[in-house]
Amino acid sequence: MLHKWWGVGLVVVLGLVWLALGEQPRAASMEAAGEAAVLAPLPLKVAQQTAPAPAPGAPASEPQPAPEPARAPEAAESEAIRCALELRAAGNEAGATEALRQCIRQAATVEQAARAGLFLAPSVADPAEQRQYYSAALEAGVVRGEEYEQVGAALRELNRQPAASLQPLVPTESYVVASGDSLWKLCNRTIPERFGVTPEVGLLRIVNGLRSDSLTVGKALKVPRQPLVVRVDSKQLGLTAWLGDVAVAAYRVGLGKDDKTPRRTFTVEVKQENPAWFYAGRTIPHGDPENILGSRWLGFDKQENASGFGIHGTTLPDSIGRNESMGCVRMRNAEVEELFDLVPRGTQVIIF
Repeated sequence: MLHKWWGVGLVVVLGLVWLALGEQPRAASMEAAGEAAVLAPLPLKVAQQTAPAPAPGAPASEPQPAPEPARAPEAAESEAIRCALELRAAGNEAGATEALRQCIRQAATVEQAARAGLFLAPSVADPAEQRQYYSAALEAGVVRGEEYEQVGAALRELNRQPAASLQPLVPTESYVVASGDSLWKLCNRTIPERFGVTPEVGLLRIVNGLRSDSLTVGKALKVPRQPLVVRVDSKQLGLTAWLGDVAVAAYRVGLGKDDKTPRRTFTVEVKQENPAWFYAGRTIPHGDPENILGSRWLGFDKQENASGFGIHGTTLPDSIGRNESMGCVRMRNAEVEELFDLVPRGTQVIIF
């Protein structure tokens, strides 16, 4: 997968650059017709020592225990990462950074390097480099369970400084705001006609660091040349929004009980605020205690044996991080509202 090779390339290149500079190792329906930390010199090699042979005529020595077998790379990585995190917890940030950078240089696999980069990222001064490490970790599939919460918070903070953390990493076009322009008009008419992509207003806000929908005539806006893609990791219960190989946002989600969430690629066809829930032949309005869809609904296209699925908020926030839905992707209301503003109709959602 191209994304995976991009991930290893990133961590190796960053490690080599560091070394060259001489640094120290741094809706039953809508859900079925209704909702219907870390371091590792990898792999650590354990020297096999043998006792010297006795001199001729010397009495035989006591039997020596067999040498301890070398540990598996995964165990070595976990131990090395724990050591780095202990240094960090003790206030030795320089030592932790050095150990994590050493781990990246010695990594035997994409996953090992990406895992070390995940914990190195908070110590990196350059916001774009930070985002690259988080993106590589998400792409390699080494962000585990609740760690999606921390990575999502870190990306949200990086999005406050897009000129430094995002714009250098994604290809963009430039558009100069004209009289009569609005974000809605740009996203739904002007940009699709001129550049062939259809961003949502929230994505333009993030990429350009806009704090409101107000535009200034003559101001140049950055327009991403790639469509946003959403990927859902069913094993780790995490969702990531991507521009190419760059992670824009990440969230912890809930999925279907009894493996009811289909693993396939969908397209967002419907977007609704405060959705009604069509369940068991009933229409349950938003605000009714029985309506569990929360504040937003992003409905998928109908496919064979997969109809009525989508992404939505929930009135059951404790179900996030669990497999308790009827098959849809559940999110906290505040977070699905963020995603809603990023995702236009036509967006691909890849569930794997």
